[in-house]
Amino acid sequence: MMHSVLIIDDEIRFCTSLEILLKAEGYHVDIVNSGVQAFHSLQQQAYSVALVDINLPDINGNHIAARIGDEHPGTAVIMLTGNATIDNAVECLRLGVYDYIRKPCSPEQLIRTVARSIQHKQLKQDLHNSEKRFRQLAQATWEGIIIYERGELLQTNSQLCQMFGYQENELLGKQIFDVLLDRNSVRSMTLPEDPDTIGPFEARGVRKNGATFPVEIRVKHIDYQGRQVQVAAIRDVTANETALHQKIALTKKLADAQRMESLGLMASSVAHDLNNIMAGIITYPELLLMDLGDDFKYREELMMIREAGKRAAAVVNDLLTVARGATCKKEVHNVNTLVSSYLKSVEFKELSHRYPEVKLTPYLEGKLQTISCSAMHLSKSIINLVNNAAEAIQIKGEIVLTTKNVQLHSTYHGYETIEPNEYVVISVEDDGPGISPQDIKQIFSPFYSKKVMGRSGTGLGLAVVWNTVHDHSGYIDVISTNKGSLFALYFPVDRSEACQPAQPAPTISSYQGNGQKILVVDDQQSQREIARRLLSRLGYQALTVKSGEEAIEFIKTTQVDLVMLDMLMDPGINGCETYEQIIKYVPGQKAIITSGYSNLEDIDRAMDLGISQFIKKPYSLHELAQALKTEIKSERSSA
Repeated sequence: MMHSVLIIDDEIRFCTSLEILLKAEGYHVDIVNSGVQAFHSLQQQAYSVALVDINLPDINGNHIAARIGDEHPGTAVIMLTGNATIDNAVECLRLGVYDYIRKPCSPEQLIRTVARSIQHKQLKQDLHNSEKRFRQLAQATWEGIIIYERGELLQTNSQLCQMFGYQENELLGKQIFDVLLDRNSVRSMTLPEDPDTIGPFEARGVRKNGATFPVEIRVKHIDYQGRQVQVAAIRDVTANETALHQKIALTKKLADAQRMESLGLMASSVAHDLNNIMAGIITYPELLLMDLGDDFKYREELMMIREAGKRAAAVVNDLLTVARGATCKKEVHNVNTLVSSYLKSVEFKELSHRYPEVKLTPYLEGKLQTISCSAMHLSKSIINLVNNAAEAIQIKGEIVLTTKNVQLHSTYHGYETIEPNEYVVISVEDDGPGISPQDIKQIFSPFYSKKVMGRSGTGLGLAVVWNTVHDHSGYIDVISTNKGSLFALYFPVDRSEACQPAQPAPTISSYQGNGQKILVVDDQQSQREIARRLLSRLGYQALTVKSGEEAIEFIKTTQVDLVMLDMLMDPGINGCETYEQIIKYVPGQKAIITSGYSNLEDIDRAMDLGISQFIKKPYSLHELAQALKTEIKSERSSA
């Protein structure tokens, strides 16, 4: 049989060369130079192959290929182009083009491709004829196929056998649905659109080894060997079920992330103002207590006001920790030192008084490795975990507080997946009633609490622990039964030299100033007044302005020893921007930063400008005195 080839190309010489080459191989060849001529020739004669130039003068080659595929499915299309691109190649393959050849090409490649395209078309036609005989079965199937009559299996395919783990002879003649399905799990999904179709159904498939998995089933009536039977298509939808679970989990994570983002925005926006308010509640009682004698009638009440202010400031700090935007300075510590300090603290004494029959037993590893951490945040996490344990026990029981070195050589899958590394682990274990499976999934969510409102805190305790641990690149494991709960905090080891224990705070008199001029820059009048009084008490001369712009103008005409800058001021420029302008007029001007809330980027920027001292509002007289003395004594370059 002689096969016909249609060359569709506007390059005359190229067409002539192809014609000679193809005729030498025994092909009948016709040549046209446009798309219109091509469609006319295709109407007149059937061709085995069409060689199509992608860039024709009238019609794009892809359009010709698509039309040949629709109107002349027996013709194989080979695309020719002198300007090959990935996009063109992908589009050709999408249209069903057999091959895509770049001009110029070797004669051997062209002849080989033409011959293979004809063979491919023939095989495809044979397959089409074969598939036609089994079209009813193909229309019914998704994956596994069973043909049955009154429930008894007559025939199946290899896909179903692989899906369920059986050989076909093990299933023939069996009541197939009793073998393959959990009957109690079958339920209809939707009403069928085709009256001859039953289903689809959802069910749990049962493999030969007893394992179950989700399937979908459709059943259709067909003629089979001269009688009416049923053919069922069974599809493994494990991937769909997994995807659904993943979607639900991701949706929950997204909702949690959005809640955390909202909390972060709220915390950062109110922290500055709340800490400014707390400054007066803490500072004024402190000044009064310094002036009043020990026998003053209301001395205890003033101390209670000051402590209440400090507790309120601590709640704001918890919000900032949960928001993960608060400044967190880390130093190398031995955790045993922090635990020992906690066991001597006022917080532990208050807890022991509140729960006299709850015993705390510490087990501290002697040669504990060091970690890089914020001592304040880590101590707060220990306090929160011990408080939670005591509140879980309530009446009588034991809490075990442990520190130990742990080296994981492989991934540990617990409450969190913990990567292999060297860790220092702090664990708090209690013998209380445990945490329910429903609650354990939510215990670290902000404000989620099963405690009595107004008696057991803000509901931020475990959220603070969670954020502290992860801000330190650590992990949390939680194990809980009806016999108690264990919280384990994993912190990566840092082998740097641990910082020395803090020395007793020097007295205020050692930090006294000597009349140096301090310019206070703050947008809050109350904050300027607090700073003025504290500075006066410390022996400094206080000058105040209410904005960064005013500070710049002041510096132009008046020399000061130090500038005390609020980081966030509204309206106008902030503390960093103010300092950038000041050092243009007074290079090397000494300054410290104060703020009720500043993120780490702001602090890093200030340090890059040369400011080393940062005081977080509300600050105490000691904190301010130490920062001023340190900065005034420092030597700063004026370059």
